[in-house]
Amino acid sequence: MRLRFKTALLLAVAAGHPVPAAEMLPPGDVRLADGPFRAAQQRDLDYLLELEPARLLAAMREAAGLETKARRYGGWETRGSGMIGHYLSACSWMSEATGHATLKQRVDAIVAEMHACQEAVGNGALYSSPWERRVWFPALERGEPRFTRVVPFYTGHKTLAGLRDAWLVAGNARAGEVLRRYADWCVEVTSRLTDEQWIELTKTEFGAPGEVFADLHLRTGEKRYAELARRFHRPATRDALADGDGSVLTGLHANTEIPVVVGYPRIARFDRDPVWRKAAVNFWQEVTRRQTFVFGGKSIWECFIPPHEHEAQLQRLCGPETCNSYNMLKLTRALWEADPEPRHLDYLEHVLHNHILGTINREGDGVFAYYTPTLPGHYRRFSRPFDAFWCCVGSGMENHARHGSYLYARDESRFLVNLYIPSTARWPERGLTLTQDSDFPASDLHRLRLDLESPRSFTLSLRLPKWAARPRVRVNGEEVEVPDAPRLELPREWRDGDLVEVHLPATLTQRSTPGEGRFRSFFHGPLLLAVPMGTAGLDDADLVAGGDEDFEQLGRKRLPLDRVPGVPGSADEARARIHHREGADYRLDSDRGEVPLIPFHRIGSQRYAVHLPVR
Repeated sequence: MRLRFKTALLLAVAAGHPVPAAEMLPPGDVRLADGPFRAAQQRDLDYLLELEPARLLAAMREAAGLETKARRYGGWETRGSGMIGHYLSACSWMSEATGHATLKQRVDAIVAEMHACQEAVGNGALYSSPWERRVWFPALERGEPRFTRVVPFYTGHKTLAGLRDAWLVAGNARAGEVLRRYADWCVEVTSRLTDEQWIELTKTEFGAPGEVFADLHLRTGEKRYAELARRFHRPATRDALADGDGSVLTGLHANTEIPVVVGYPRIARFDRDPVWRKAAVNFWQEVTRRQTFVFGGKSIWECFIPPHEHEAQLQRLCGPETCNSYNMLKLTRALWEADPEPRHLDYLEHVLHNHILGTINREGDGVFAYYTPTLPGHYRRFSRPFDAFWCCVGSGMENHARHGSYLYARDESRFLVNLYIPSTARWPERGLTLTQDSDFPASDLHRLRLDLESPRSFTLSLRLPKWAARPRVRVNGEEVEVPDAPRLELPREWRDGDLVEVHLPATLTQRSTPGEGRFRSFFHGPLLLAVPMGTAGLDDADLVAGGDEDFEQLGRKRLPLDRVPGVPGSADEARARIHHREGADYRLDSDRGEVPLIPFHRIGSQRYAVHLPVR
């Protein structure tokens, strides 16, 4: 695993590209231990094994003129949703994150099938559906693209990204060959488009092809990939963001804008124009500060909202979609590796705990959540396992394979502990295995044990999260002075069996909504708390969905706001009504009686409220 990453790094250096300031550990060097994140990972792993690759490949084989080996799945897959790209990425990451041999075999088998489809087509293309081959891409090749209400480059990006991940994450060399042939075809068919046609193309959702073409350039040095990466953007939006005008996002489709910007930090590594870096940084700031709801999601009805309407918009039926947070995590990781800042890790921690962890259903038939409603008293709907395949099913498959990839990082002399989640990490070059053990939130103590083949000198860098009240650290039982800073640097000669104990006291905090503060939310350390409100008035069918969402049905199940527990407007009065039980569990004396407050990620399939009305 590390040889593949080292090779990619050497290629980038040879091409004259700057290397990252720090690198998150590759997934094969981290293993999750028992806890909520490992449970989510295991649920995802089980689901990946349940799926049949032949059914996900059926539309691609049909488009290539090959006999299909199984019938397509239902839901969005009936029209060729390109889910096979997401699945290939998920299997690539999960096989490395868990060492699961069957998933690695599936990666190799899927790449072989894609190679066969590519050979059958003959021009290097990989079509996600017969319609793309018969109608859309032939028009594009003639310079007469039909852009209205279609997203072929969105599905194409998933195939491109799946092949990249199979190549660079899972180590399948053939995937790199198939990817380059497919990318060369993309270069050819897009070369005929005028600037006006590019503007028309980017009016619809087109994913993030620029992300993959930038990666290809960074690893091969081929200029044609860099040129195509630059073209996949929205010039007016990018330039306004680079100038600091975040208002340009209002009303735009969130999961069109976020994926596009994911490619900007990569392009910034080879393009000296500062517009790419500035646009990415300003976009991230605007989205995290003014477009993000209390659990980390963003957008209502899939669009960025006018920030001054925050309180009104959170009462809509349709909340943020999972894909938005999936792509924001990718962007945040890229920004942190280029310029490590504490706020990036704060955001990663917040979204992982409070949005992503709750989007996989660990109880019952449903699997992944598309929308997470912000409306107090509403509920999530989870996907039917074989009859949905929304975009957020695809990103959901990937999300829970990537948890371990955010926890640790390294640079030339430091090993960085970024998030406090039970796990084991390796730094093979230094002969280090670090085991992180904790029972958070039942306990605030996190133990880090270092196992070393021989004594080694390096700096162990510990993140000190801003939510922790008066952190304390001991090394082999001896208290260490903790600075008022985002990180504690511990340079020394480390020996086998050294033990670092990090005590991060988590307290209850509260947050009011922007504007008039008509809603209040509560946190235990990094964990958002929610009032579980049961399933009264709901049927099993309300909690599991396939195909498209039925918002008329959701509207009929809406709960009046006066039935949601309320809290006083005064922060002191609200705090006085909350009583700590244990861990992150509390009791709230609301205006509707005593109710529990528990971590939001534990809510599952029932009504909930994370925004409590002020009364």
